[in-house]
Amino acid sequence: MTKVNRLAEGRKKTLLDLVSGRRFRTGWKSFIILFFIIFVILPTVWILSYVVTDWSSIQTEVFDKPEIMQVITDAIIASFEIAIIVTVIDIIVGLPMAWIMVRKEFKGKQYLDTLIDMPLAVPTAALGFSCAIFWAVTPDKVNAPDFSLAFITSPFMLIILLHVVFSYPYMVRSLSAILEQIDQTYETAGRTLGASKFTAARTITLPLFRAGLVTGIILCLARSLSETGGTMIALSTMANAGTFETGPTIIGKWKALLSTNPDLAAPLAFVSILLIVISLVLLVVLKLMVMKVRLPAGKVWPKWERTLSRNWVPKLKDGSAIIFLFIFVLIPSFFIFSYVLVSPSAITEWGTFWNALIYSFIIAGIVTAIDIVLGVPMALYIARGHSLKFPQFLDVLVNVPLIVPTAALGYSLGVFWKGVPGIGSLDFVLIIMAHVAFTYPLVVRNVAGAVEEIDPSYEETARTLGAKPLQAFRRVLYPMIKASILAGAIMAFTRSLGETGATLAVVSSANTAPVYIVNLIKADQFYLAAMACIVLIIVSYIFMLALRYVTKRRTD
Repeated sequence: MTKVNRLAEGRKKTLLDLVSGRRFRTGWKSFIILFFIIFVILPTVWILSYVVTDWSSIQTEVFDKPEIMQVITDAIIASFEIAIIVTVIDIIVGLPMAWIMVRKEFKGKQYLDTLIDMPLAVPTAALGFSCAIFWAVTPDKVNAPDFSLAFITSPFMLIILLHVVFSYPYMVRSLSAILEQIDQTYETAGRTLGASKFTAARTITLPLFRAGLVTGIILCLARSLSETGGTMIALSTMANAGTFETGPTIIGKWKALLSTNPDLAAPLAFVSILLIVISLVLLVVLKLMVMKVRLPAGKVWPKWERTLSRNWVPKLKDGSAIIFLFIFVLIPSFFIFSYVLVSPSAITEWGTFWNALIYSFIIAGIVTAIDIVLGVPMALYIARGHSLKFPQFLDVLVNVPLIVPTAALGYSLGVFWKGVPGIGSLDFVLIIMAHVAFTYPLVVRNVAGAVEEIDPSYEETARTLGAKPLQAFRRVLYPMIKASILAGAIMAFTRSLGETGATLAVVSSANTAPVYIVNLIKADQFYLAAMACIVLIIVSYIFMLALRYVTKRRTD
């Protein structure tokens, strides 16, 4: 060994000893928790300060006005009804697709796998418009293509279909990430003892699957409960939508009227409080139910389960899952592209769009890097300390930014950060801080769910053999959870790339690709919006394929 190599090895050991020391680990843990509280939770719930500072206004503007209270009650009930229905649908159709993506091998699998994430890259408002012109009856001014289905007349049904598009990728990605880390040899052993494929999957794999199911349920419920921009655009595009409202839509409308009617701040805060409190209680109860319920059912039905494992039944299941993906998720997501065929026009603003696209990718990349570096340690702390009260408390807090409606979230973030000296005038920093707040939980939720399913004895064994904590993570735990880290990174990146409402609430003059596309839709320039969406999807698709390829090469 040369002198240079010995010096490098010495420095490496010194650095490893430093980061493995108790003081460093305690300091790093404290920094992670402080970052989470100061940069994620406080900005997100800042709007709730009205409870303490202006409760009299809530009393006057909400409780003393029965008509306002009735609107809020109906909207909150509708939000939870939609979210629960959407989540059940996602579980039923998402589980078979996750199974296909992990356990099946077929030509073009990596392309389909990446395609599942693409609806997340479409700006939320554009997605709402696209789904509305595909499913719903629209007024003549929208000039929807003649080949659209255009048969939905119920706002409730339209929002359910729209929210399935928003949330479906979260369920598939959460379930497939957990499934990838489950050793298939357990099922193989069960089958060698006479169990059918269905029985082995139900009795062996399903009990190991619960953490992924909890993650998927939380993300889907939260995504549906928080969606504002896409829902408002879909309802405004639909003919005869009437007075149908959800919790997020009335928040969005009231936020838009704040400049002319400041009294709406109290009802806006009150609706946000209700959504946050009820959602957190529901999510905690659901998590306890899923994790505590006895899986699988003790009884086995060999004849029926063997029938479900062979012949046409598995093919029907897989075929139905793929058909659902294309008809109910992908085609409605990209139906706005149809305007390219029916109303072509000249494009003169490509330079503006490319600048906005590059700006969006830079922001999404920085946000995702922050989420991974600071989110993975938080996930480890929550998962490994789940028996302690403080990690349990943090586990509940992580869900808060997910369930706050995007309109209220953006308003809260804007008020918080613009009041911080030295940051309020830095648009680029403001946007990054805002995007970190609502994407950070996506990484934490996915990684924590994966770690909870792994026996700590693996790391403990490595430690007894002399490995430092960092070595035990890198060589033992990381290979097991890398799929969940990638899933969280993809969700965070696409969520940042497609966000519009929260971005505008923080920086009204933001020049991102989603803002550019939404402005085109509001100006009825549907052809230009469609072309911009196409370019955004193509560039995002290529980037995500490259990310998967690079990640796979480095971890194989």
